[in-house]
Amino acid sequence: MADGAGVSPFPERDTETVRIDSVAEAYAYFTAWPPAGGPWERVGQVFAPGPAGPEDHLTVRAPDGQTAVVRFAIRSFFSYPGEALVAPGEQVAAAMRAGHELAKTEGPLHPGTLPQYPVPSESHAGAVAVPLPILAVDAGQRGLFAPPRIAVVRWPSAEAIGVGDAPGFDPERWPPPRLGDWPPPAVRDWAPSRLAGTIERFSAIWVRLLDAWFSGEGYPQIDDEKREARLLLEQLVPQGMLEFYAGISPRYWAWLTA
Repeated sequence: MADGAGVSPFPERDTETVRIDSVAEAYAYFTAWPPAGGPWERVGQVFAPGPAGPEDHLTVRAPDGQTAVVRFAIRSFFSYPGEALVAPGEQVAAAMRAGHELAKTEGPLHPGTLPQYPVPSESHAGAVAVPLPILAVDAGQRGLFAPPRIAVVRWPSAEAIGVGDAPGFDPERWPPPRLGDWPPPAVRDWAPSRLAGTIERFSAIWVRLLDAWFSGEGYPQIDDEKREARLLLEQLVPQGMLEFYAGISPRYWAWLTA
């Protein structure tokens, strides 16, 4: 909810609350969705009961004086108290690290390999596929090139399963197709703090969506989070990477974009 003449920078929602599973994620949310004139300033906080559990109402102010009150659903703080102290999206980061390390042990790996966010594996139940595209310079411009390999690890334990060639990869055609510029144009001029907060917010949502996909259990904000995750991912990776995700995990991508 925003006061003033400005347009709210926050994504549209069907539910009245924004889910967070840690204190850090609340700050990451504000960092990921700043007003046009600069970062939000926190000016008030109220804890209140809500229809679905406890809520944290944070009031923030933009540089132009516009204010907004965001209602955060914090039920998970009480259901799973330890999670409130965990870095947002740590399971996603762990899967990416594990996939990269696994690929290193199973054969030569291009020095520019840059693991990307995991998606459910189509071939291994209860596991995620970690794409391993290549960051390289072509014609003087840095770009991300299609993954030659994909690592598969268990979700959420990040236990190694295996590494294989990516669908469509042809070693006779090198380099692989270019997916787009790196860093992506949307984030090129961002301050490091905004980029870090955006990655934190996206990763936290991605953990919940992957958990929901594997468990089949939803939660009140899931459709809002699918929408927000798509918006954030479109900023964080090139368009060609989005198309690659749709190709290697079509059922999940259809669920995410429905």
